[in-house]
Formats: sequence, C-alpha cells, structure tokens
Amino acid sequence: MTARFSRRSFTTGVLATSAGLGWPTRAEERQTLVVAVQADPVTLDPALMASFFEISVQFNLHEPLVNMKADFTLEPGLAAFERRDPLTYAFTLKQDLVFHDGSAIDAEAAKFNFDRMLDPATASPRRAELAPIDIVQVTGPLTFTIHLKTPYEPLLQVLALRAGMLVSPSAVTALGSEFGFRAVGAGPYKVVSWTKNSELRLERFDRYWRGPAPIERIMFRPIADEVARLTNLKAGTVQLVDSVPPQAVPSLSADSSLRLKRRPGLGFNAFSFNTTRPPFDDVRVRRAFVEAVDPRAIIQAAYFGQAALARGPVPPAISWAYDETLAVVPADPKEAKGQLEKTGISIPIPVAITIANSPIQIRVAEIIQAQAMGAGFSVSIRQVDAASLISILRKKDFDLCLSPWSGRSDPDGNMFGWFTKKGPQDFSGYQSDEVTEILIRARATTSQMERAGLYRQAQKRIAADAPMLFVAFPDIVQASARALEWEQFADGGFHLQFARWN
Repeated sequence: MTARFSRRSFTTGVLATSAGLGWPTRAEERQTLVVAVQADPVTLDPALMASFFEISVQFNLHEPLVNMKADFTLEPGLAAFERRDPLTYAFTLKQDLVFHDGSAIDAEAAKFNFDRMLDPATASPRRAELAPIDIVQVTGPLTFTIHLKTPYEPLLQVLALRAGMLVSPSAVTALGSEFGFRAVGAGPYKVVSWTKNSELRLERFDRYWRGPAPIERIMFRPIADEVARLTNLKAGTVQLVDSVPPQAVPSLSADSSLRLKRRPGLGFNAFSFNTTRPPFDDVRVRRAFVEAVDPRAIIQAAYFGQAALARGPVPPAISWAYDETLAVVPADPKEAKGQLEKTGISIPIPVAITIANSPIQIRVAEIIQAQAMGAGFSVSIRQVDAASLISILRKKDFDLCLSPWSGRSDPDGNMFGWFTKKGPQDFSGYQSDEVTEILIRARATTSQMERAGLYRQAQKRIAADAPMLFVAFPDIVQASARALEWEQFADGGFHLQFARWN
C-alpha cells in the first residue's frame, strides 16, 4: 500500500458513508477498528507533542521505556530499570527490539532520543520534563545510565509518557521536517497514511515486543461534532469514541449494544488568563473574574455531574497530593463588581473567551459569560477549531483561553510546566519566583509526605495569584461497541495493543 500524507481539510457529516470515506467493509470488520476522536493530532512526533488531542493516538504508535499500568503502577516497557541512588538510574533494553523501519533499538538510539529532546534547537516540550538530566551515558550495546544534576522524583513516571517514547534515529535524519507526519516509533502500530483532518491509518507492527496486536488495523477519524460521533458509534461505522458528552451517559448506559466506561480523570479543564496584557495583567481583575464564576453551576449544567470540582491543578485521583482544604472562592458577582470598581478601571471591562468549538465548551463559556457579565465584565466568546488552540495559547493571542490538560500521575506533571517561569505550558505568562522555587524543590524531594506539603503550599499561592480559572476535573467517559474489549486509562489515552474483539 502506498503511503499518503496530505494536509487537505475535511468536514465529517453526521453519518459517514463507507463508499465515500473508506470505512471497513463487512469482511474487514474483525480486522479493523475505527476510532472517532475529537480532533486530529497536531504531530505524530512524541518529542514535539504538546496538544491534548494526541493522547488518543500516542501509545499506539510509540512505546515508552517504562510502562505505566491503568492503576499507575510502573513496570518495564522497552527497558528494565534500576534506581541505584537518587542521582543514578540504570536501564537495560530488551533484546532484539526494532523500530518500525527495522532499525535496532539499542543504547545509542536511546541516547540519540534524549539528546534530541534536550537540544534547545529541537524546541521540545520534553526539555522541561527532562531538565534535571545531566548526561545520558551508554554503558553497553543495550545498557545506558541516566545521571541527574539533582534528585528528580517523577523521572520514571515521565519516562512512561512522551519523554520515554523512542523514535528511529535514521528516520528522523531521513525525513527531516516531515517526521512529524510520518513518525517511525516502536509501538504496536505503524503509520500507513495520514490525511490531515480526515483519517490516520495504522496497521499492526508484527515485530512489536509484546507480539502482534490482536486487531490488525486501526483508523482514527476526527469527528468534532459530539452528536456525529455518537451517531456513527450507534450505526457501527465507528466502534470506539474517545469523548462521550456527559449528557449522553444515561442513554448510552442503557444501550445493550454499546459498552460505556467511566473513571475519574487526572486532567483539568481550566482557562488561562493572559497575565502579560490588560486587563488580566492586574491580579485584582483576575481575582474578580474568578469570584464571579461558580464552577458548581458549570459542573451541573455543562458536565451533568460527570466531573469533580477543580480547586487547583491537582485532582482527587492523585490522593496523596490533593488538597481538599483548598478553598473555592464563593461566587459573588456583586462583590466582584465592587472590587473592580475599586481598581479605578472603567467598567464594563471587555473580555474575549477563546474556546474550542465543541458543544460542551460552548456551554461552559456561555455560563461563564453570563456570570462574569453580572460582575462588570463585557464578555464575548471566540470559537476556534480544536487543533488551533495550542497555537493560540503559545502565541498568547487571547484574553482568557481554554487550557485543557490530560493530566499526569505525579503532581509535578500537572504543575511544573504550567506555573514555573518559562514552563512549556505557562500560557498565562505567570511569573512567580516563589512558586517556581517551591516546585523545583518538590520535584527534587524524595519524601512523598514532604512533597505533598510543598504542592499544597504552591497550590495556595497559585490560588491567590489566580493565573488560571479552574473549572473541573472531568471524568474520563468513553464508549465502544459491546463486542470490543479494551482497557481505560485515567488520562484518556487508548492502548489498543490490549484491545480485542470478543
């Protein structure tokens, strides 16, 4: 089959047809799984992935050094690991591993990947995650050692995600700027073709280290409209969907032809204030906006109860660092308006909320709009396609912008990149020497109890500075055809090497 990599745009109708879009024929059904996702990935290169919308795809193309199971426990992935002391981690790769292009996965390839992610010229978001690394030393054909500058407690959790996903050095060199569209990794599936915003076709990698996946082919279809996703699922033209709208949970639960899965998530739905320009460069304005908004109303009206109240960036799923005492600012538009008037700024203050154009985010924005307008803000809503959201955040082309995060199993992953100076997810432009210092200490501290205290301290400071409006910790709600067996993960990612038809 000839690979095709096109960047043309595509609009999916409410019900796609097999003739028009290449849906599997009946004879292919048991060899092919069609997955409907909210939006296309921005890139297939794990070194450059920064979007929420790569989560569904990443573990099918790429295999990390360390495997994290659904219960957050760690085990060897591509490599066994040993922590020799707080600054030294030794890794031994499995024998006879190869990338999708047939090139060997050895210690030199691992070092290449780390050096690439740490190179400033790569501009990898992984650089911040791997910043404590001093050097990666090759000690044998299949062995290498990571030496740290300072203790880094989240290292193994980080290496179970994008920072631990190795790609083929020869393919990176040969493909250059096209690598992000034709990524060559070591996961259970390899790229066949990618028509941007239309279809990503994968086929199983027969030399995958766990053995060939039970399902031969995977097709990812971006279908932004939530009604269309569910219509296609019920019709059988897709067999798995990555995001079930919360209001559909009761009806899907009652549908015997479908399988619904739900679990508390690791991520948050929040909005970044642009603290680098008016009006939100003034902390008093940010606090007034936060005080005007009632997240409880949003959870009931927009999430239909399928979410936990967000008090900060650490969800209840990370129980040891979650701070249930962190106060939620009571919604009080009248008091918020009084605080705005004290600033001397002319009101109403015009503000635009930027969101992805999905029904649930539109509902959230409309509730925020109504509540904030009662506090002295004149609020407009700016809708963009989901794939454009990351670019807008990076350019800081917003007043207040949706900033969804899939979450990490360690609180460092939900905080360090977002709230340290120059962090890769510091879309708000938040600058706090105090919080940066606390979070640096927290990731270098080996005692979990001490780390928990530091994270709670940082969360209280962040709440006072209000660089973000936290709304909810959404449940992970996904659905499939009843005949499909698959495992659900707290970040919403699909690991389809474990999926099978029954």
